[in-house]
Amino acid sequence: MTVDFGHVNSLGNTPGIWYALSYFMATLVFLSSNRKKTKGINRFFGIALPGGAIIALMALTNGISGFGFFAVMVSIIFLIMLSFYINTDGGKEKDIYYGLRAFMLGEFMASLGWQIYYYFDLQFGWKNDKIHQVVVMLCVIALISVLGFFMEKKHSAENRDMEFDTQRILGAAVIVGLLYFFSNLSYVVSGTPFTTIYSAEFFMIRTSSDLMGVMLLYFYHELLQQTAAKIEEQTLRNMLEMQYTQYQVSEESMALVNQKYHDLKHQIAMLRASILEGGNQENTEYLDMMLDEIRQYEAQYKTGNRVLDTMLSTEAMKCQAKDIELTCVCDGEALSFMKPMDISALFGNALDNAIESAEQIEDKGERLIHLSVDRQRGFLRINVENRFAGNRQFRHHLPLTTKSDKNLHGYGVKSMKQIAEKYGGSIRAEAKDGWFNLSILIPIPVHE
Repeated sequence: MTVDFGHVNSLGNTPGIWYALSYFMATLVFLSSNRKKTKGINRFFGIALPGGAIIALMALTNGISGFGFFAVMVSIIFLIMLSFYINTDGGKEKDIYYGLRAFMLGEFMASLGWQIYYYFDLQFGWKNDKIHQVVVMLCVIALISVLGFFMEKKHSAENRDMEFDTQRILGAAVIVGLLYFFSNLSYVVSGTPFTTIYSAEFFMIRTSSDLMGVMLLYFYHELLQQTAAKIEEQTLRNMLEMQYTQYQVSEESMALVNQKYHDLKHQIAMLRASILEGGNQENTEYLDMMLDEIRQYEAQYKTGNRVLDTMLSTEAMKCQAKDIELTCVCDGEALSFMKPMDISALFGNALDNAIESAEQIEDKGERLIHLSVDRQRGFLRINVENRFAGNRQFRHHLPLTTKSDKNLHGYGVKSMKQIAEKYGGSIRAEAKDGWFNLSILIPIPVHE
């Protein structure tokens, strides 16, 4: 940055190298709290190359003003966002959002450090001594970096799963744009209520504006996380209640179907007997075929758990309609410690996802789903395997939604994860050789 008010001493301009170092350290702060895309040597170069480009650009353009200064700042922001694009796994919207936050934090680091150095220079007559400058700037940048690291660390788990859209990015961009413009307004104009011609006042305005920008972005981020958490919690609760209601309706429907099936089966048996007495073998064969066709509607699952039986019967009918073969080996009694609402949601989501995946396979003979529920060494083990087509992406060993709008989908997996963790268990998924495997492990309470 260059400013020449005619009365400002040689400390009126902060050397570009300190801004470059501040941008680099601020980028590291936010990189540490986001999901890594690269490792080892790739991560080293993924961080070093954009960071080196920032340092080189600031060093080569130190003292530039006017339109050139604007172009340099745009380039710096682009390089910061590029660093997030290379090193984090979250999408371009997330790269832009954290790029803006890192830029604002870097601005604050450099302006605060230079203001403190300027103050001590005037007080103690350092006469722009380079050693004092290096010590003060490095101490301030290091302190703010460490503080920023610990403040972001507590959000690292939430940060990894946060999704960003245009509206959220626009909010961050407005905060950065307005505060950055105001902090540097004295460079552009003078003689207004918001500008000054004195270095000390200018540094105070700049540092205060940058601090306000950093804090506003921090609280804005907190608000986004709290809002997202509330929406997710409410959505999962609604989903749980809706699935349990569907289970209750299915249970009533299955009971009615079974009753009608048994009544019809006995009626057919009586009709068959009367026809046999008349010696008409051809009509009895037709009745046998008719009996086979309606037999599929009988609830055939007897696992030892009423809720699981109903869920399996309902899902089996879906599979039959989609030419999917569903096989089950289930010890339903192992689920006795779980609430009916949790059982219906857990198996409903797991089987619905498996059916949705299997039905996309063109070869109907390959549409296979296998479910197993058993006990192993004090744990309840639930395993769902299904054939799938295409590729699946994972995050934290859980599948990412394949829907385009990720904000409105993926709640099925979140619901299963929440239920497993509610009972002290875990959930894990993997895809290999055309098979998708979902495994849930839950400790069985001792009293069980």
